[in-house]
Amino acid sequence: LTPARGPSTMPPTLESINPSPSFTVSSATVSSAGRRFVELLTGSTFVPLVVEGVGGGNGVSSKKKLDLFSVDDIENVSYYTILGGLSFFCTPDDVKKAYHIACLTYHPDKSGRDEEDPVFLTVKKAFDTLSDRDKKRAYDSSANFDDSIPAKDLPERKFYAAYGECFERNLRFAVLEKPSKGKSGRRGSKPKMEKITCPPFGDDSTPLSQVEEFYSFWVRFESWRDFTLVASKKLNHDIDAAEDRWDKRRMQAEIDTEAKKMKRKEVERVTMLVDQARAADPRLRREKERVRREKEEKANKAEREIKEKAEREAKAKEDAEKQAAEEEEERKVRAANLKLKKDKEKKALRKAKNLFRKLALKAFETGCDGNWDSLVQCNEEVEMLAEKLDLLTLPALSQALGGSEESLDTSGVQKVREVYASCKAGAENAFLDAEREKAKRKEEADAKEAMDKAARAPRPWTSAERNALLKAVKKNPVCGGGKWDIVANYVNQTLALPIPRSKDEC
Repeated sequence: LTPARGPSTMPPTLESINPSPSFTVSSATVSSAGRRFVELLTGSTFVPLVVEGVGGGNGVSSKKKLDLFSVDDIENVSYYTILGGLSFFCTPDDVKKAYHIACLTYHPDKSGRDEEDPVFLTVKKAFDTLSDRDKKRAYDSSANFDDSIPAKDLPERKFYAAYGECFERNLRFAVLEKPSKGKSGRRGSKPKMEKITCPPFGDDSTPLSQVEEFYSFWVRFESWRDFTLVASKKLNHDIDAAEDRWDKRRMQAEIDTEAKKMKRKEVERVTMLVDQARAADPRLRREKERVRREKEEKANKAEREIKEKAEREAKAKEDAEKQAAEEEEERKVRAANLKLKKDKEKKALRKAKNLFRKLALKAFETGCDGNWDSLVQCNEEVEMLAEKLDLLTLPALSQALGGSEESLDTSGVQKVREVYASCKAGAENAFLDAEREKAKRKEEADAKEAMDKAARAPRPWTSAERNALLKAVKKNPVCGGGKWDIVANYVNQTLALPIPRSKDEC
């Protein structure tokens, strides 16, 4: 709006909009300055569509003028109405023209009243106020404005209507154009102005991004509202009636201090409006609930993952401990079986050595062809054979000597000495090789017989045998020929069973 005085670069505001909430604005019925303001509000749901009593392009209402002489309480009549129903977008020229027209009716020279006529003084005061930029702003800041804020516990169904109307009322004080932050151009030229548009308040279906833009506008909301007039009335100060310049300065300082206090309260009121609206906005509350649920689900998921990980680790630890225990049990069983087998073999070997010594000594004492020359030679050869030969071959020499003292066969002495000679020379002996192979076949036959016997008479399985069986089955999952032979061999070899398990048992 073109100010009556002061800097020409003053940012345009809504200070000219009708202060009454019931008034609305139409770009078709306002002056050029008013239309410029409506352009700044493009996109806002708060742009009023119709203004009651607003005049045409000259800013003067085409409505029938109010007869001020017939008004009982003229102080409560709007200055815009007093000057013939001026538009709130009126320019200083519009005010001047309206004043001249009003003077044709209410000037003492025309009305015949004295110069202290309250009606004319009010007309003159309306002109002085609306033609002065600062006074007009102060007047528009307080005239018929509702400062109330909707209740906090407002039902959701009333939210959009109540808060939409409240934001619409307060938008009249918005600074909607500011100097651009960029370069202003040539030195001395007017700075480029940047338009500010209030996003629509919207409804329940408005996208959340647009809702955030709306509240972002109001968080940065800058008001031009001036409380100078309200403060002067509250303090009952009339600067024009000051006795001297010092009294005028004192009044002005007190008014400025009080106006600043009111301005701070106004900022707090708008901040409270925005905060309260954000807290009650169903759209933001739904988004907040969605984010809360999402965070809760994320936390629950993380908690579940931690719990599942702990369970997996516990199970893995338990399985590892169980496997270690099973392996330890297998080791103990195997060690016990091997010890039993070793002890049994040692006992049998010791018995075989003793028998061989007895038979050799008796054969020496009996005498025969090829006999030892002396007892020392006999003992030397017999002891060497007893130490070198194993359980597979030593019994064969005892058998060559008859197998027992009762059935002693001295002819076997020659065989014994031949074996001694080959062992002493480190050469192979056909007799020993044949006896060793024979003993192996007998051992295999005995083992097979034991397995067949065990298959015919099932034995209970120990825990170590069951665990070894399960491992063997897991290692050989494919069915086919020879699978159970492999499984049985694994169990027998793992545990070194004295009585091996057969494939049929497995």
